[in-house]
Amino acid sequence: SGGRGDGGDGGSGGGDCSGVDLVALGNPEVESLAAMVGGGGGAKHRDVRVIATLSRFVLEQAEAAGHALTLSEFGVEFINDTCWCMLGDVVPFPPIQSARTLITNSGKYAHYAPGLVNRSGFKVRYSGLAGCVAAARTGRAPPRPPFLAALRGCASVAGLGRALLRRGGSTGRI
Repeated sequence: SGGRGDGGDGGSGGGDCSGVDLVALGNPEVESLAAMVGGGGGAKHRDVRVIATLSRFVLEQAEAAGHALTLSEFGVEFINDTCWCMLGDVVPFPPIQSARTLITNSGKYAHYAPGLVNRSGFKVRYSGLAGCVAAARTGRAPPRPPFLAALRGCASVAGLGRALLRRGGSTGRI
């Protein structure tokens, strides 16, 4: 991991942040995620881990509907009853401690992860669910949406917040 990037195009941390080695999904919409990964778009990149946090209840529903099996076959790992912000510093979690660049669909985690991990060279990217799936397949973060074009390099997540405000708020999708 780490050798997939060729130029920073968003996130936080500085330096190259287009290569991704951890996809950190916070409470993803499981049915949509299963449709995205099971839709024949390709396998998960071998150097990328995909981990989703979700409640035990949601996982039980996903198992009953067959979505958990689809996600597991793609390579998604599940962590129940916690939040990404509790992992790493509060609860030691090796995937975070070894990741160089992660991408997340969680705005909260995108904001707090750099401070929680507090490691030089650690980079965070934010994207919607489809962008996170694309990164899981390719090991590269997707291009930035046009409204974030003003951010340079691996600009801070605070820049993301300012860009969303200029755009007129967040629709919850990027």
